[in-house]
Amino acid sequence: MNSFVKKIVSVLAVATCSTFASVDAEMEGMEVVSRDDGTFLIGSPTFYFDRALGAGGIHSESELWTPRKLRYRLLFNRMSVLPSWDPIETPSMWMKTGNELGDLIYQDFITDKDDRPVNRTPILELGVRTPLFHGFWGTFRLFQDDHYTFRSAYTYRNNWVDDKFAFFGENLPMFSSAYGGFGFTNDFINASVLAGMEYIWIFTESSRWFPVRYKPRIETRAEVGNFSATLVYENAEYQNKRKKESGERLEVNGSIVYDCCKNHEQNIMQLSTGLMFRVVDDEGDVYTGLKSNRVVWPFLEMHSRPMNRLKFDVTFGINNRDWLVQDSVEYGIPIFNKMNITLGAKNIAGTRLNPIADTYEYFDGDTISLTAKGHMNLLQGFVRIDDTLSNFLGFGIRGSFWAEQGAETFETKEFVKDGIYTLRHGNVARINSWIKGVTGEFRLNLWYKELLKFTALAGFERIDGDEKRFEVNPSEFFVAFNADWLIKKSFRISHSLRYRSDAEWNLRSVDPLVVKGDWYWDATFEQRFPKYGISLAGTIIQALGKEVVETPNGEYSRVRFFCTAKKAF
Repeated sequence: MNSFVKKIVSVLAVATCSTFASVDAEMEGMEVVSRDDGTFLIGSPTFYFDRALGAGGIHSESELWTPRKLRYRLLFNRMSVLPSWDPIETPSMWMKTGNELGDLIYQDFITDKDDRPVNRTPILELGVRTPLFHGFWGTFRLFQDDHYTFRSAYTYRNNWVDDKFAFFGENLPMFSSAYGGFGFTNDFINASVLAGMEYIWIFTESSRWFPVRYKPRIETRAEVGNFSATLVYENAEYQNKRKKESGERLEVNGSIVYDCCKNHEQNIMQLSTGLMFRVVDDEGDVYTGLKSNRVVWPFLEMHSRPMNRLKFDVTFGINNRDWLVQDSVEYGIPIFNKMNITLGAKNIAGTRLNPIADTYEYFDGDTISLTAKGHMNLLQGFVRIDDTLSNFLGFGIRGSFWAEQGAETFETKEFVKDGIYTLRHGNVARINSWIKGVTGEFRLNLWYKELLKFTALAGFERIDGDEKRFEVNPSEFFVAFNADWLIKKSFRISHSLRYRSDAEWNLRSVDPLVVKGDWYWDATFEQRFPKYGISLAGTIIQALGKEVVETPNGEYSRVRFFCTAKKAF
């Protein structure tokens, strides 16, 4: 038995005592920080590599367009939740703050500026969502996340901007956002209009961070019956103080969707059709480009359940430049009393993972192409077994095999040193050979009424292919121990202890960046006061693990603590 197999056997043995917990995320979209079921490498809140084990392929999930991401933010070529402009549903007011551990705040008051310790950076959030008044409601939110900030703030990024580039503080947070607005909600209509301003740093294929100030950003949403629509106006300002460059992009983007039948669980077929669109008008020095300054992406989505045990899902989109198909089939087989076996297959094929993204990046007088010739094809088959052994014990097993041809990669022609960073020239390209992977996962669940939910999770993956051309070599195995406790229905404890093995970035620096495997512990402690609608929560993230840079040109992943106070109306 080789060393790799021994590691997998030991992981599976340990995992028979573990769990999946709901540790609070510091901001929406940063749930990946506490994910343990794959490879999740964080460069900042606005950029991460997220790939669940068993997903198939070698791409990051946020690179792939899907209809469920219609209201995600497009950050360069990725679909990101952050900064989230989803209005909070519950009428309430809240405040959140926290810091990377190690910053002795009181020393700001008792020491001279030159003698203070290296600052560790905070997060800040406050907001309100009013109760309904004849169907109308209002909201306001200000939020910024300074974590993953300090390493490059004063050695690189401050050379780009000519002011504080944030609503609060001097740490140049990776995003700082504020908006306000109002809406109307009843049984037939749910509509809102939000307007605000924000500062954000975006990571590109050349490995640069460049700043964008949206002044203003306006987003309208409407859901009327089976129709839903989104319309966004953005006035994006770009600048590079060091090179005395500035530019502006006026952009209108949005989506329109019609659902023929919303509740497909009770119908044989559901059809949805819609389109996404972007129209841009660039002036001056803008660091990305969209071919023809516009893109329209019509798509059709179908969910079919001809039998209770058989399910089909298909999404197809096409325009004058690209096409993308995503489809899957699942068949469930009940065995014994409570065991279910699911057999399935999925396929992703298309010319581009994200057809609405920009098509060029401009860098030092050169043009980096963000599109590759040809198309990719990903095929995957899987089997999933779920069983409830008793009223308090269950388990699940999942295995899959996948193969991909034409995977997107980057063909580097030249590396450029820029201060502490290494930048790259080249173009997006393809791996025109087959990449193959096999995965296995094991889950053990234990629960007792509302008091305890406990999950053990372990998995492994083995990939064969042209690994030197992978953007990231994913982790080969992981193990997690997670639990949720709810004591007297008012005190919640959620914690997660996990380990994942090494991952490696290959194409953003001369030498590969190896992210060493490590143990991590996260925990949330929340006290609820149901009588008063108040909750107080504190969370510690990334404890135990070493402080490391997880992505090239990224920031340190550090231990941090944050707390939230919320009052529901």
